[in-house]
Amino acid sequence: MRMNKSQNYNFMKFVFGDDLDFYEEYTINLSDKEQQEFFTDNPDFMQEFPVSRDKMYLLRDPVFRGILRRIKEYEGGKGKWH
Repeated sequence: MRMNKSQNYNFMKFVFGDDLDFYEEYTINLSDKEQQEFFTDNPDFMQEFPVSRDKMYLLRDPVFRGILRRIKEYEGGKGKWH
């Protein structure tokens, strides 16, 4: 199957994206209960970011997510693909 440029870009973004990208794209709109279940089922999710499990509700705040991205960039964790 061949992908057009848009599909290829979206696929590469998904593959090379980080947990915060995945959260913003797929998990942010889940209910609180569904998010708790997701984080319980995926204990390694968001481990690269300095946020504790009991404060995951903060991820819904775009300002907080922006701060997390800046921390990651400062620490040199931003991938070369971006």
